[in-house]
Amino acid sequence: MTNGYVDIKNTDMMLIMGGKPRGEPSMRFKWAIEAKRTRNAKDDVVDPRFTRTAATSDLFLQIRAGADIAFLGGVIHYAIENNRIAKEYLTNFTNAAFIVKEGFNWPRMDCIRVSMQQAQTYDKSTWNYEEAGGVGAATASAKLTLPPKIAYDLTLQHPRCVFQLLKKQYSRYTPEMVERITGIPKNQFLKAADLFTSIRKDGDMKKVATIMYAVGWTQHTFGTQIIRTAAMLQLMLGNVGRAGGGVNALRGHSNIQGATDMGGVFDIWPGYLKVPNPTDADLKTYLDRTTPKVSKPAEWDSFNYWSNTPKFCRFLPESHVR
Repeated sequence: MTNGYVDIKNTDMMLIMGGKPRGEPSMRFKWAIEAKRTRNAKDDVVDPRFTRTAATSDLFLQIRAGADIAFLGGVIHYAIENNRIAKEYLTNFTNAAFIVKEGFNWPRMDCIRVSMQQAQTYDKSTWNYEEAGGVGAATASAKLTLPPKIAYDLTLQHPRCVFQLLKKQYSRYTPEMVERITGIPKNQFLKAADLFTSIRKDGDMKKVATIMYAVGWTQHTFGTQIIRTAAMLQLMLGNVGRAGGGVNALRGHSNIQGATDMGGVFDIWPGYLKVPNPTDADLKTYLDRTTPKVSKPAEWDSFNYWSNTPKFCRFLPESHVR
């Protein structure tokens, strides 16, 4: 969850999928109503069922269960095709301008059909950025800081820059494809995509949108992929890291949020820290075991958020790991 519940009052647009915040638990929906009341915020609700949340929405779409990625992919395609993206945000705060290594090999662009019995592995040797000075570096603003050893194109036109590869990947998510997979009629999908991306119409960056989801996404076997797709959409629209924006999990029940926050899960301490085991004789041993090591130590070569584990553990007394 990138923003707090109260922050939803600052949004101008909501996409609600995989959850029903007006019903369970309903108290958090007061902030969505506050956004509607004070900011004239709009909301798309996409759900297999007509829920209480859908009943108060500006637009309700009935989706075929499990087809969420196709819908989100269609919105990404729509945003790109209609130039409803935050270009300056993409070049300053994402890897959209980075140029991917020549020879990059990913799964075929068409649908991959592999039997459950057949093993499938990826060749990760090509999964990296091209090493060089930045292509188009002269156009960079003075305040822009980009990695020193990675090639990039601030115009986002290089065929191997991340943005162009993303555009190629989602070019197949046409309204017709979305209709075929999700069951949502093309005209309804286009209305929803237009409404959600309208915050970036004509290059406007003043407005912001949020995406809210719950276990209707996470309990799928591919739940992580759904949320990653939502994150890509929000990054393209420049909605991450802003008040009223983000990708927000509708957590709050005592058996979900409380279990992880208050140490109610057997294998997780508060802060998602790993529980010590009998071999952890002291804090140093515990930290050495639980802190992930970077595969490539150079700056920008490897992103390792949990390398901060020792910082997160500063509150732990030595007695907790003996």
